[in-house]
Amino acid sequence: MDLILPSRSDGDAHAQLDGLAANRLHAFDASTLAFLADFSARLLQDHALRSAPELVALGYWFRPAAIETLRRRHEALAANGVLRPRGVVFHVAPANVDAVFVYSWFLSLLCGNRNIVRISRRDNAHRATLLKLLGDTLAAHPQVAACNAVVAYERDDTVSAALSAHCDLRVVWGGNETVAHFRGIALPPLATELVFPDRQSWALINAEAVMAADDDTLARVASAFHNDAFWFAQQACSSPRAVIWVGGSATIAQAQTRFWHAVREELARRAETPDASELANRLVAAHRAAAPAEIKLTGRLDDWPLRLAVQAFTPEMRGAHCGYGLFCEVSRDTLAETRELFAAPDQTVAYFGFDRATLAAWAQTLPDRAVDRVVPIGEALRFSDYWDGHDLLMAFSRHVVIA
Repeated sequence: MDLILPSRSDGDAHAQLDGLAANRLHAFDASTLAFLADFSARLLQDHALRSAPELVALGYWFRPAAIETLRRRHEALAANGVLRPRGVVFHVAPANVDAVFVYSWFLSLLCGNRNIVRISRRDNAHRATLLKLLGDTLAAHPQVAACNAVVAYERDDTVSAALSAHCDLRVVWGGNETVAHFRGIALPPLATELVFPDRQSWALINAEAVMAADDDTLARVASAFHNDAFWFAQQACSSPRAVIWVGGSATIAQAQTRFWHAVREELARRAETPDASELANRLVAAHRAAAPAEIKLTGRLDDWPLRLAVQAFTPEMRGAHCGYGLFCEVSRDTLAETRELFAAPDQTVAYFGFDRATLAAWAQTLPDRAVDRVVPIGEALRFSDYWDGHDLLMAFSRHVVIA
């Protein structure tokens, strides 16, 4: 097990972990607020990270004004008592989205917890820059550094069991396999667990609204859709992999032509092109999806985006979906007729052309556990302190009721 953060002269992960018990921070501690303000400022000023918009968004998310909003909400949650830290939180971070481990870690830190964060050994230039920035910021805030440990190790149940045995909350971000694996590793009797397994997400588009939009509006929608779907190559749980079109068949056909043309223009404007391996993955996924179900190819097999007209986003299609600009498209005459399309793994619906009241009424009719977020197109990847139906400020806290 390697200690990644904070930097220590001896680099001893065990010494850092042993020291967590002797250190304490309060919820929204002044030391934590100073650390996060410093981190946000450094990140937003880092030229090397400006080409990674998801990391720029991370910097904005933890700027002082945003933290003050969280502080006020945390205070309101404790109206009939007090919110105490859980204690030690063990975070198992995903490998495919670099920023998630920071959101999880920092929200827990704001709630006053000491943290152990396991990150993957997978590396890239942006993550290396982010880790260096984090290391520099922790070095300037030793009180916060003493309460946290970021570690990396290959899958090792002995290490995971030892870390789990000393935590009060375990947070697992990853696929179903990762969640199932960690659920086999015991926790102390009073510890609890928060898991974020495999999820899928949709775009929901009103065809009449697309036809009514002027060119500038549609270009903005296409740009927003790009951010939702093409950041992280559609690998994020909240990136839409299927698109529901609502309206009459003739209107939908016209709206699809107009919308996808705008998306292709946005890709060209950004000078983005897929590589050969992505094309191969899309072709394989499309053929796997076609094997058990009736689908219709919209366009050519080498198109990007690659579109498949389907009657439903079946479990087989979900399992075969590779991302990389592959979209399954479903058409329905009315919003009410979309309800049977959704299942428990569905997380986010990013919409265009519907009002909030209509969507609120529609959400009440969806199957149990289906859909945790309904957001405008362009906000699918925007992190929130409510995630997968959990209030994270409450999840990272222990509510002490005072009668």
